Amino acid sequence: MNHTIATCLLIFFSWVAISQTRYIDPVFDSISSKTYTYSIKGKDTLKLDIYEPENDSLIKRPLFVIVHGGGFNSGNRNANSLINLAENVAKKGYVVTSIDYRLLRKNDYFGCNLSVNKKLKVYSNTADDLLSALEYLVNYKTNFRIDESKIVIIGISAGAETALNVVYNRELVIRNLDRYAHIKPAAVISVSGALLNSDIINNAVPGVFYHGALDKIVPYGKGAHHTCDLKSKGFLIIDGSKRITEKLEALNSSFMFYSYLKQGHHEFDIPNDDIKEAFIFINDIVFEKKFYQAKITQ
Repeated sequence: MNHTIATCLLIFFSWVAISQTRYIDPVFDSISSKTYTYSIKGKDTLKLDIYEPENDSLIKRPLFVIVHGGGFNSGNRNANSLINLAENVAKKGYVVTSIDYRLLRKNDYFGCNLSVNKKLKVYSNTADDLLSALEYLVNYKTNFRIDESKIVIIGISAGAETALNVVYNRELVIRNLDRYAHIKPAAVISVSGALLNSDIINNAVPGVFYHGALDKIVPYGKGAHHTCDLKSKGFLIIDGSKRITEKLEALNSSFMFYSYLKQGHHEFDIPNDDIKEAFIFINDIVFEKKFYQAKITQ
Protein backbone atom coordinates (compact mmCIF):
# COMPACT_ATOMS: atom_id res chain seq x y z
CA MET A 1 0.00 0.00 0.00
CA ASN A 2 2.75 2.46 0.95
CA HIS A 3 4.65 1.53 -2.20
CA THR A 4 1.54 2.26 -4.29
CA ILE A 5 1.06 5.67 -2.65
CA ALA A 6 4.70 6.56 -3.15
CA THR A 7 4.49 5.59 -6.80
CA CYS A 8 1.35 7.70 -7.28
CA LEU A 9 2.98 10.70 -5.62
CA LEU A 10 6.06 10.34 -7.79
CA ILE A 11 3.91 10.24 -10.92
CA PHE A 12 1.91 13.25 -9.72
CA PHE A 13 4.92 15.43 -8.97
CA SER A 14 6.59 14.37 -12.21
CA TRP A 15 3.46 15.47 -14.07
CA VAL A 16 3.46 18.81 -12.22
CA ALA A 17 7.12 19.41 -13.10
CA ILE A 18 6.49 18.57 -16.76
CA SER A 19 3.40 20.78 -16.90
CA GLN A 20 5.24 23.88 -15.69
CA THR A 21 6.00 26.32 -18.52
CA ARG A 22 8.97 28.63 -18.33
CA TYR A 23 8.01 32.35 -18.54
CA ILE A 24 4.48 31.53 -17.35
CA ASP A 25 4.92 29.39 -14.23
CA PRO A 26 7.49 29.52 -11.40
CA VAL A 27 10.01 26.93 -12.59
CA PHE A 28 12.83 28.02 -10.26
CA ASP A 29 12.90 27.90 -6.46
CA SER A 30 15.79 30.23 -5.59
CA ILE A 31 16.55 33.80 -6.66
CA SER A 32 19.69 35.89 -6.26
CA SER A 33 19.78 39.69 -6.37
CA LYS A 34 22.40 42.41 -6.65
CA THR A 35 22.41 46.22 -6.87
CA TYR A 36 24.23 48.24 -9.55
CA THR A 37 24.67 51.94 -10.29
CA TYR A 38 23.60 52.50 -13.88
CA SER A 39 24.05 56.28 -14.14
CA ILE A 40 24.93 59.45 -12.24
CA LYS A 41 22.98 62.53 -13.35
CA GLY A 42 23.74 65.70 -11.45
CA LYS A 43 23.17 64.95 -7.78
CA ASP A 44 21.26 61.76 -8.51
CA THR A 45 22.99 58.40 -8.31
CA LEU A 46 20.63 56.06 -10.09
CA LYS A 47 20.59 52.39 -9.16
CA LEU A 48 18.92 49.24 -10.33
CA ASP A 49 18.48 45.82 -8.77
CA ILE A 50 18.99 42.64 -10.78
CA TYR A 51 17.10 39.46 -9.84
CA GLU A 52 18.10 36.17 -11.44
CA PRO A 53 17.00 32.55 -11.03
CA GLU A 54 19.75 30.44 -9.52
CA ASN A 55 21.09 27.41 -11.41
CA ASP A 56 19.72 28.67 -14.72
CA SER A 57 21.58 27.21 -17.69
CA LEU A 58 20.22 29.49 -20.43
CA ILE A 59 22.77 31.85 -21.95
CA LYS A 60 20.27 34.40 -23.33
CA ARG A 61 17.20 35.22 -21.26
CA PRO A 62 14.39 37.77 -21.63
CA LEU A 63 14.64 40.93 -19.54
CA PHE A 64 11.69 42.07 -17.41
CA VAL A 65 11.96 45.73 -16.32
CA ILE A 66 9.96 47.20 -13.41
CA VAL A 67 9.33 50.98 -13.28
CA HIS A 68 7.78 52.00 -9.96
CA GLY A 69 4.96 54.48 -9.41
CA GLY A 70 4.61 57.31 -6.91
CA GLY A 71 3.42 60.38 -8.79
CA PHE A 72 6.96 61.30 -9.87
CA ASN A 73 7.80 62.58 -6.38
CA SER A 74 7.97 59.37 -4.35
CA GLY A 75 8.42 55.63 -4.71
CA ASN A 76 11.54 53.53 -5.07
CA ARG A 77 12.81 50.45 -6.82
CA ASN A 78 12.93 48.23 -3.71
CA ALA A 79 9.52 48.65 -2.15
CA ASN A 80 8.34 45.36 -0.65
CA SER A 81 5.62 44.90 -3.26
CA LEU A 82 8.14 45.37 -6.07
CA ILE A 83 10.62 42.97 -4.50
CA ASN A 84 7.85 40.36 -4.35
CA LEU A 85 6.96 41.05 -7.98
CA ALA A 86 10.59 40.85 -9.09
CA GLU A 87 11.23 37.58 -7.27
CA ASN A 88 8.05 35.98 -8.59
CA VAL A 89 8.86 36.96 -12.17
CA ALA A 90 12.49 35.82 -11.85
CA LYS A 91 11.20 32.42 -10.74
CA LYS A 92 9.50 32.18 -14.13
CA GLY A 93 12.93 32.33 -15.80
CA TYR A 94 13.32 36.03 -16.57
CA VAL A 95 16.20 38.30 -15.69
CA VAL A 96 14.38 41.03 -13.74
CA THR A 97 15.46 44.56 -12.96
CA SER A 98 13.76 47.21 -10.84
CA ILE A 99 15.05 50.73 -11.43
CA ASP A 100 15.25 54.10 -9.74
CA TYR A 101 14.71 57.30 -11.72
CA ARG A 102 14.90 61.03 -11.02
CA LEU A 103 12.03 62.42 -8.94
CA LEU A 104 10.59 65.87 -8.36
CA ARG A 105 11.90 67.97 -5.51
CA LYS A 106 10.16 67.45 -2.17
CA ASN A 107 8.08 70.63 -2.43
CA ASP A 108 6.87 69.90 -5.94
CA TYR A 109 3.82 67.84 -6.83
CA PHE A 110 2.85 66.53 -10.26
CA GLY A 111 -0.57 68.14 -10.07
CA CYS A 112 -2.52 71.09 -11.37
CA ASN A 113 -0.14 73.70 -9.93
CA LEU A 114 2.96 72.33 -11.63
CA SER A 115 3.42 74.04 -14.98
CA VAL A 116 3.10 72.09 -18.20
CA ASN A 117 6.73 72.87 -19.07
CA LYS A 118 7.89 71.32 -15.79
CA LYS A 119 5.67 68.29 -16.36
CA LEU A 120 7.16 67.79 -19.81
CA LYS A 121 10.64 68.09 -18.29
CA VAL A 122 9.72 65.36 -15.80
CA TYR A 123 8.53 63.13 -18.63
CA SER A 124 11.79 63.79 -20.48
CA ASN A 125 13.97 63.07 -17.43
CA THR A 126 12.24 59.85 -16.45
CA ALA A 127 12.17 58.58 -20.05
CA ASP A 128 15.88 59.30 -20.38
CA ASP A 129 16.55 57.49 -17.10
CA LEU A 130 14.64 54.40 -18.20
CA LEU A 131 16.49 54.34 -21.51
CA SER A 132 19.81 54.86 -19.71
CA ALA A 133 19.05 51.85 -17.51
CA LEU A 134 18.19 49.76 -20.56
CA GLU A 135 21.33 50.97 -22.33
CA TYR A 136 23.43 49.91 -19.33
CA LEU A 137 21.83 46.46 -19.27
CA VAL A 138 22.22 45.96 -23.02
CA ASN A 139 25.86 47.06 -22.84
CA TYR A 140 26.43 44.30 -20.27
CA LYS A 141 24.06 41.80 -21.85
CA THR A 142 26.72 39.09 -21.92
CA ASN A 143 27.40 39.47 -18.20
CA PHE A 144 23.70 39.41 -17.32
CA ARG A 145 22.89 36.82 -20.03
CA ILE A 146 20.17 38.99 -21.53
CA ASP A 147 18.44 38.62 -24.87
CA GLU A 148 18.11 42.26 -25.94
CA SER A 149 15.41 41.36 -28.48
CA LYS A 150 13.09 40.30 -25.64
CA ILE A 151 12.77 43.28 -23.30
CA VAL A 152 9.44 43.55 -21.47
CA ILE A 153 8.70 46.68 -19.43
CA ILE A 154 6.07 46.95 -16.71
CA GLY A 155 5.18 50.36 -15.30
CA ILE A 156 2.81 51.32 -12.50
CA SER A 157 1.07 54.73 -12.61
CA ALA A 158 3.89 57.28 -13.08
CA GLY A 159 6.12 54.38 -14.04
CA ALA A 160 3.57 53.30 -16.63
CA GLU A 161 3.52 56.82 -18.09
CA THR A 162 7.30 56.67 -18.32
CA ALA A 163 7.28 53.25 -19.98
CA LEU A 164 4.53 54.15 -22.46
CA ASN A 165 6.23 57.39 -23.50
CA VAL A 166 9.47 55.46 -24.10
CA VAL A 167 7.76 52.73 -26.11
CA TYR A 168 5.29 54.78 -28.15
CA ASN A 169 6.13 58.51 -27.84
CA ARG A 170 9.92 58.50 -27.63
CA GLU A 171 10.30 61.31 -30.16
CA LEU A 172 8.28 63.63 -27.89
CA VAL A 173 10.36 63.10 -24.73
CA ILE A 174 13.90 62.29 -25.90
CA ARG A 175 16.23 64.68 -27.73
CA ASN A 176 19.04 62.31 -28.65
CA LEU A 177 17.05 59.60 -30.37
CA ASP A 178 20.09 58.16 -32.13
CA ARG A 179 21.76 57.27 -28.84
CA TYR A 180 18.93 54.93 -27.90
CA ALA A 181 17.93 53.74 -31.37
CA HIS A 182 19.13 50.21 -30.59
CA ILE A 183 16.88 49.97 -27.50
CA LYS A 184 13.72 48.30 -28.77
CA PRO A 185 11.35 46.90 -26.13
CA ALA A 186 9.41 43.85 -27.28
CA ALA A 187 6.33 44.47 -25.11
CA VAL A 188 4.94 46.73 -22.41
CA ILE A 189 2.63 46.13 -19.45
CA SER A 190 0.86 49.24 -18.16
CA VAL A 191 -0.96 49.58 -14.85
CA SER A 192 -2.97 52.83 -14.74
CA GLY A 193 -0.82 54.47 -17.40
CA ALA A 194 -1.07 57.08 -20.15
CA LEU A 195 1.10 58.82 -22.72
CA LEU A 196 1.34 62.21 -24.38
CA ASN A 197 -0.23 61.47 -27.75
CA SER A 198 -1.62 58.17 -29.01
CA ASP A 199 -2.27 59.60 -32.48
CA ILE A 200 1.42 59.54 -33.38
CA ILE A 201 1.99 55.90 -32.38
CA ASN A 202 3.54 54.32 -35.47
CA ASN A 203 5.00 51.08 -34.15
CA ALA A 204 3.25 47.87 -33.28
CA VAL A 205 4.80 47.01 -29.92
CA PRO A 206 2.28 44.73 -28.18
CA GLY A 207 1.01 45.60 -24.73
CA VAL A 208 -1.13 44.61 -21.77
CA PHE A 209 -3.15 47.38 -20.17
CA TYR A 210 -4.92 47.49 -16.79
CA HIS A 211 -6.97 50.60 -16.00
CA GLY A 212 -9.82 51.69 -13.75
CA ALA A 213 -12.53 53.46 -15.75
CA LEU A 214 -13.13 55.89 -12.85
CA ASP A 215 -9.48 56.99 -12.65
CA LYS A 216 -9.28 60.71 -11.77
CA ILE A 217 -5.47 60.90 -11.73
CA VAL A 218 -4.39 59.28 -15.00
CA PRO A 219 -7.21 59.38 -17.57
CA TYR A 220 -8.76 56.12 -18.69
CA GLY A 221 -9.46 57.63 -22.11
CA LYS A 222 -8.43 61.12 -23.24
CA GLY A 223 -8.34 63.78 -20.56
CA ALA A 224 -6.44 66.09 -18.26
CA HIS A 225 -3.85 64.68 -15.90
CA HIS A 226 -5.25 64.88 -12.33
CA THR A 227 -8.51 66.13 -13.93
CA CYS A 228 -7.00 69.63 -13.90
CA ASP A 229 -9.14 72.61 -14.83
CA LEU A 230 -8.53 74.24 -18.22
CA LYS A 231 -7.32 77.44 -16.49
CA SER A 232 -4.77 75.74 -14.24
CA LYS A 233 -1.11 76.06 -15.21
CA GLY A 234 -0.76 72.30 -15.02
CA PHE A 235 -3.53 71.56 -17.53
CA LEU A 236 -2.18 68.81 -19.78
CA ILE A 237 -4.25 66.51 -21.97
CA ILE A 238 -2.91 62.96 -22.26
CA ASP A 239 -4.16 59.66 -23.63
CA GLY A 240 -4.96 56.73 -21.36
CA SER A 241 -5.31 53.02 -21.95
CA LYS A 242 -8.58 53.20 -23.90
CA ARG A 243 -7.14 55.59 -26.48
CA ILE A 244 -3.84 53.71 -26.72
CA THR A 245 -5.49 50.36 -27.35
CA GLU A 246 -7.80 51.89 -29.96
CA LYS A 247 -4.68 53.02 -31.81
CA LEU A 248 -3.01 49.62 -31.43
CA GLU A 249 -6.14 47.96 -32.76
CA ALA A 250 -6.04 50.24 -35.81
CA LEU A 251 -2.38 49.32 -36.32
CA ASN A 252 -3.31 45.62 -36.13
CA SER A 253 -1.02 45.17 -33.12
CA SER A 254 -1.52 42.58 -30.39
CA PHE A 255 -2.85 43.81 -27.06
CA MET A 256 -4.96 42.94 -24.03
CA PHE A 257 -6.99 45.65 -22.32
CA TYR A 258 -8.51 45.06 -18.89
CA SER A 259 -11.14 47.67 -17.98
CA TYR A 260 -12.22 47.80 -14.33
CA LEU A 261 -15.48 49.72 -14.58
CA LYS A 262 -16.01 50.40 -10.86
CA GLN A 263 -12.42 51.21 -9.95
CA GLY A 264 -10.40 54.42 -9.81
CA HIS A 265 -6.68 55.02 -9.57
CA HIS A 266 -4.80 52.50 -7.40
CA GLU A 267 -8.03 51.59 -5.65
CA PHE A 268 -7.79 47.96 -6.70
CA ASP A 269 -5.45 45.02 -6.70
CA ILE A 270 -5.21 43.29 -10.06
CA PRO A 271 -6.60 39.75 -9.72
CA ASN A 272 -3.96 37.02 -9.91
CA ASP A 273 -5.70 35.41 -12.88
CA ASP A 274 -5.48 38.70 -14.79
CA ILE A 275 -1.78 38.99 -14.01
CA LYS A 276 -1.10 35.42 -15.13
CA GLU A 277 -2.84 36.16 -18.42
CA ALA A 278 -0.25 38.87 -19.06
CA PHE A 279 2.55 36.31 -18.92
CA ILE A 280 0.64 33.93 -21.17
CA PHE A 281 0.18 36.85 -23.57
CA ILE A 282 3.89 37.73 -23.49
CA ASN A 283 4.84 34.10 -24.06
CA ASP A 284 2.48 33.76 -27.02
CA ILE A 285 3.11 37.14 -28.65
CA VAL A 286 6.79 37.85 -27.97
CA PHE A 287 8.24 34.34 -27.86
CA GLU A 288 5.86 32.39 -30.10
CA LYS A 289 5.13 35.27 -32.52
CA LYS A 290 1.36 34.81 -32.39
CA PHE A 291 -1.32 37.50 -32.81
CA TYR A 292 -3.99 38.29 -30.25
CA GLN A 293 -6.31 41.18 -29.36
CA ALA A 294 -8.71 41.22 -26.43
CA LYS A 295 -10.76 43.70 -24.42
CA ILE A 296 -11.88 42.41 -21.04
CA THR A 297 -14.38 44.27 -18.87
CA GLN A 298 -14.48 43.56 -15.14
